[in-house]
Amino acid sequence: MNNMQIEKQAFSCQRDGLTIRGHALMPRTGGPFPAVIVSHGFMSDQRSVTQYAEALVAEGFAAFIYDFCGGCVKGTSDGASRDMTVFTEVEDLTAVIDFAISRSYVQGGKVILMGCSQGGFVSAITAARLQEKVEKLVLFYPALCIPDDARAGKMMFFRFDPANIPDILGKWPMELGGDYARSVIDRNPYELISGYPGKVLIVHGTADRVVALRYSEKARETYGHDCCTLVTIDGAGHGFKKEADRKAIAYLREFVRGRMELFAVDVKLTGHSMTRKGREAELIFPFTGTAEGAAFHGVIDPGAKDVQLWRGLKARHCLADYTITGTDYTGKACSVHIVNEDNGNGWTPTVTTDSAALNYINSEPCTEYFEPRKGGPVIHIFNRPVTAER
Repeated sequence: MNNMQIEKQAFSCQRDGLTIRGHALMPRTGGPFPAVIVSHGFMSDQRSVTQYAEALVAEGFAAFIYDFCGGCVKGTSDGASRDMTVFTEVEDLTAVIDFAISRSYVQGGKVILMGCSQGGFVSAITAARLQEKVEKLVLFYPALCIPDDARAGKMMFFRFDPANIPDILGKWPMELGGDYARSVIDRNPYELISGYPGKVLIVHGTADRVVALRYSEKARETYGHDCCTLVTIDGAGHGFKKEADRKAIAYLREFVRGRMELFAVDVKLTGHSMTRKGREAELIFPFTGTAEGAAFHGVIDPGAKDVQLWRGLKARHCLADYTITGTDYTGKACSVHIVNEDNGNGWTPTVTTDSAALNYINSEPCTEYFEPRKGGPVIHIFNRPVTAER
């Protein structure tokens, strides 16, 4: 699926006499496909979320990206930025949903919604309004701070008296109307998003200076821990870049597959040795570490090692074989054995356990995300959530 060719089609639809313009991305063959709609953030545009759409197409989705009316510094949709509010963007998104589910290449009458920053807030409000029409909800650093910012008289680059909101908050880098603040100043963001019954994934950086992490933490409480998973990315700011974006995309892919992280193995390398024979070399990296997560926590047993076979400057086979002894989510003592192998096409984990509660992972293949880090990687292990019915 990751090497599939992507078809990209321009589309347009209407909202209150305004034209919304965007693109539908989908696999070049097959269909109909389940649909996901990805919404960009404040002053951004559809180009900023293309990488998420492409990742979702690789999972077999038709992904719709678009420009909010008046919501971009350089957008293609109609509408003046001075008329844009969070709620006009909710109407934009609703129009795109209606358009998407009317397409012959879209499967069923439900969609997944994904949004970044203000697009996340908009997606969350829309999901609460449409309820069962939204199959799942994905929020990257959602801007649930917007009503608080309005009450403080500080909204991004603009400063104003919240007791006397002007008709124009400011004109650089884009003209923003007073209704942008007036429409949210008396609203509770958690009341606006509450009531959505589906599964929610929130991903937020710990170093976000635009939207504090506490807003997503309270959103998780609003949705409930059984329905909502909050993933924090250490050191990431507002708008993910490089490794943070790769990690966020890994969680996004697993979430739409119906998988969540069971536990993460924090590997600590303790040394290395190398044996050479001509152009070939065998490298051995012993390691220790711990595992923590919703399903299991424990400590890596002595004797764990990663054996790598190299030819010249290329690794042609890597094998990490180790056991972790600990406790499963029911509180029962157990062990987890992991054989993680890479033949040049990425790591593939085989995970087995003697835990009765986690017995399903003996027959259902796990997946993993390899997070590189100085001193030893973090290995994130995914499968069906532990709260799912067995």
